Amino acid sequence: MNLSTLLKKNLKIIIFIFIAIFLIIFTYNDYNLYDDTIVRVINTKEEYVSTEEVTFGYKESIYNEEIEAKVMNGEYKGEIVKFNNEYHKGEAYDQRYAIGDELFVSLYVKNNIIKRVNIDGYKRDKYIVLLILLFVFIIMLVGHLKGLLSVFSVVINIILFCFLIHINAIKSIGLVPLSFMVAILYSIVSLTLVSGVNKKTLSAIISSILGVILIFIISFIVIKITNYSGIRFDQMELLTRPYEEIFISEIILGGLGAIMDISISISSSLNELIEKNKRISVKALRKSGFNIGQDIMGTMINVLFFTYICTGISNLVIFFRNGVSIANLMTEYISLEMTRALTGAIGIVITIPISIYVSLYLYKRRAK
Repeated sequence: MNLSTLLKKNLKIIIFIFIAIFLIIFTYNDYNLYDDTIVRVINTKEEYVSTEEVTFGYKESIYNEEIEAKVMNGEYKGEIVKFNNEYHKGEAYDQRYAIGDELFVSLYVKNNIIKRVNIDGYKRDKYIVLLILLFVFIIMLVGHLKGLLSVFSVVINIILFCFLIHINAIKSIGLVPLSFMVAILYSIVSLTLVSGVNKKTLSAIISSILGVILIFIISFIVIKITNYSGIRFDQMELLTRPYEEIFISEIILGGLGAIMDISISISSSLNELIEKNKRISVKALRKSGFNIGQDIMGTMINVLFFTYICTGISNLVIFFRNGVSIANLMTEYISLEMTRALTGAIGIVITIPISIYVSLYLYKRRAK
């Protein structure tokens, strides 16, 4: 294989590598794009301060960190500043900084001299860019064109989600009907971009929409019958909007990904069986569909369960370290996550027969 053929074959990868290098260099030197002052830590020195009782008899050590940093942008660019950072060993609500870290700070100046420095936050844009580039590269390497279309669908879905929030805030339209509309658009956009315009895509879209509708109906009926008994909204106490509306919207959009995955997996599998054997009977297709559904059902439910539970790992660690029992955690702190996971699992199970029968109906019509 000569050089020109090799370049043509890997043209997309080469272009991506050049774009990635440019973005990395740009992000590592984008200080002037920010209005807030950024400093880079060049030296640290820490010392033990004291040990205090946090809660439930749990004691934690406190340290003071003397930080020396260089101002990277703004009027005082290039100046060296010194300030202190007090943090707890557990780093639950504060953190320890290391050489090379970049921080957003507020400078308090008097007579053109920096008197005090307050830490506002951590500059993370370069790490986010690296993760995004790694994600896109792996998608391109494994999925080729379909992988790029998947990334494109994610971008469109993010735009749709922002549009949902914006419309709800500006027009005061109910969050639940808006979530249904966005769920339908999500299904159409994502499945069409990934699988193209064909019968299996149509089957997956219809199955996804029906699955979301049924999961909402079941959840709504159960919640109304139990009058939200067993569900605690303490984690939403800072919200100004009704908890119930937001919670139901989370159920609709949270379970959509798993439902779409089940739908497209079954419809694609049945379509492949028909392509391989044009004379396959409906009974055999139905049996194969349920076998496929049973194989992927368990793994998808586990994925959904751990996805919801893992969102609260940081809080769970803090609660465990402070002596909160598992029973209290289940009832007081993670009841919302458990409810979302169980509701999503119901949606996955319901979507399997829906996908099978919708696919069979469409494929039978195609056969005729």
